[in-house]
Amino acid sequence: MIFDLDDTLFDDTGCTHAGLHALAAQSGLSVPPAELFARHAAHIRAIDPLLFRGELTAHEARVLRFTRLLTELGVPYPDGEAATVTYRGAYRAAWAPIPGAAEVLRDLRAAGLRLAVLTNYVREVQALKLAHFGLDALVDALLCALEVPAAKPDPRAYHAACAALAVTPGQAVMVGDSWEKDVQGAGRAGLRAVWVNPCAAPVPDGVTRSVRNLQDLQRCAEFRAHP
Repeated sequence: MIFDLDDTLFDDTGCTHAGLHALAAQSGLSVPPAELFARHAAHIRAIDPLLFRGELTAHEARVLRFTRLLTELGVPYPDGEAATVTYRGAYRAAWAPIPGAAEVLRDLRAAGLRLAVLTNYVREVQALKLAHFGLDALVDALLCALEVPAAKPDPRAYHAACAALAVTPGQAVMVGDSWEKDVQGAGRAGLRAVWVNPCAAPVPDGVTRSVRNLQDLQRCAEFRAHP
């Protein structure tokens, strides 16, 4: 079984809100939190391809992201380096796992499944998140951006995770919160998928299973019969 990390096992949204709140306070911004979050996410989507192609390091991508964000919001003389320090400090202070993350991984391992984490971010950050909560000891492989042939939702990302677990795509299940990256992409690559769907959004055709939370995943007994 293959898991996404951010907002599947780790509360990235909560940490992002904390980081943006600190950045807004530092910069004197009065942007509504939902708008700030959306603008920030848009800059991530725009810059990620540069990171995946190796044109920027992770730190350079962060600095560019916050320079663009603050410029867009009208901050005079935006300091992307200082903004990065502020954001990352608050983000790190808010680190938290998704409720049930450790329990579901332990339960699946006890059932004999091999587990991997497949994430579209860099190892220097993602490995720390897993280790901080002891989740690294519960997975057999961590596959990060820049270490796989392509990022999700490219089929090669899921196939790399399957190879790391020594299973075929037909034997594997992808679990994640992103419809595009964790469900749709996995399906195109020949995997089954479980959509972590806490808001109970309508389930599109082709989704093998939709769960509200990780505790619900533990009740998907049919997936335990596969590697």
